[in-house]
Amino acid sequence: MARASAKSAARSGRASTRPRSFHQDLVLNRWLLGFFNGDGLQKLKERLGEDRWEGLHEDGQTLFFHQLTGNLFNIDRISESELRRYDLSIVRHWQTITAARNKREGHILQLKYFQYLSLLFTEIYLDWYFSRRQQLLDGLNAALDVFHEDQTEVRFQPFTADDLNRLAFWNATGSGKTLLLHVNILQYLHHYQAGKAGVLPDKIILLTPNEGLSRQHLEEAQLSGFNFVGYFEKDKARALKGTIEIIDINKLADEMGDKTVAVEAFEGDNLVLVDEGHRGTGKNADAWMRRRNAIISHGFAFEYSATFGQAVGKGHTVASARKKS
Repeated sequence: MARASAKSAARSGRASTRPRSFHQDLVLNRWLLGFFNGDGLQKLKERLGEDRWEGLHEDGQTLFFHQLTGNLFNIDRISESELRRYDLSIVRHWQTITAARNKREGHILQLKYFQYLSLLFTEIYLDWYFSRRQQLLDGLNAALDVFHEDQTEVRFQPFTADDLNRLAFWNATGSGKTLLLHVNILQYLHHYQAGKAGVLPDKIILLTPNEGLSRQHLEEAQLSGFNFVGYFEKDKARALKGTIEIIDINKLADEMGDKTVAVEAFEGDNLVLVDEGHRGTGKNADAWMRRRNAIISHGFAFEYSATFGQAVGKGHTVASARKKS
């Protein structure tokens, strides 16, 4: 099952060596689940997980939305009108990126419940990030306080404003991560432009682990209808705003080289998408995290991996990497 989850990769290390399941430490995940009734994701899965709830109602809303309005969302945290607005945005973005795919495949590609929840959680987060940022920060720290009350094994530092511009998705292999990534781009641009009179971020950067995945991402992005997408080329003129520039992480360096580009070439108000984000917690993590943070610092990042839990479970955290460096 794909987990729509997020946490800051810069949290402090564990206070205990006792083994814990990674999902127990996802504080942002807890905060997001507080918008809904029931016992976490399992309750949502029970109500949304059947195939008959996939697709659209005649009113244009998803069938998932109508299920959620059946006492599944917390009216003290989110209004039905807000939920309706989030749902319609998801429908619009999903139809945009699947139009060509539907024509090619000869059938309508429907959202699975776990994909829908990932996108719904993202809508909630981005809405709060752009319009209620202090409330978002206060809410996360309140959730962190409850987390600390529930257990004594792990202590995290409080969230700060600098932690809010990163979301990490722990999605299982085969969960349609690439499609979610494409919708995330449209979600972010929608919320970003709403508060900036249509202005676009300085750059949209897609970081991949290698050239093979860069080629795959280029093909997938074109199929999803992104007309302005290509590989980053340092010797070419600056790309037009709104262009998705794809580069693999091995080409990033501190200084310009024959086959590498200095991270300073990317600094700005960027939207950054990191495929296989767990690679930032492994070997050479300190250098990779430093370069990644330079690219993201004034913008926003989405990171994706099926193995965040395994990476952190093996002790490959930012804190541990820095101790070794």
